[in-house]
Amino acid sequence: MAAFNKAEAAVKKADLDALMKFYATTYNYHGLKRSDVRRVWEEVFLHYRDISSSHIFTELKLVQADGVRKAYVTCTGGLHGTEKQTGKPITIDSWAREVHYLVQEKEAWRFLGNAGGVSPSALPASAPHHPLF
Repeated sequence: MAAFNKAEAAVKKADLDALMKFYATTYNYHGLKRSDVRRVWEEVFLHYRDISSSHIFTELKLVQADGVRKAYVTCTGGLHGTEKQTGKPITIDSWAREVHYLVQEKEAWRFLGNAGGVSPSALPASAPHHPLF
């Protein structure tokens, strides 16, 4: 869970470059690529301060295939912050029983997304977007 802790530290500092190091080169979350996630985080950091996240992990599955190690982490949590314009606390995002996919890349765990593109039953605009994972 060190990857989550290090990403959280980057989020708290609003350090976009440090945060992006935790995304795999092949990141794909419902069709969102690394460049898309970077843009989403830029918007989050532009509009919110004092950003933090909460995670309750309920399942962890490790697999290895073709020399590649992956982890599937079931999590419920949220991304919270304070609106810069109003000073009001806000839940930026939340998720329940979301499976976060990670891959071991360059000796570190990195967020992989859902690794399967957009579900054929979900329109791109209706796909859930949880940019941290």
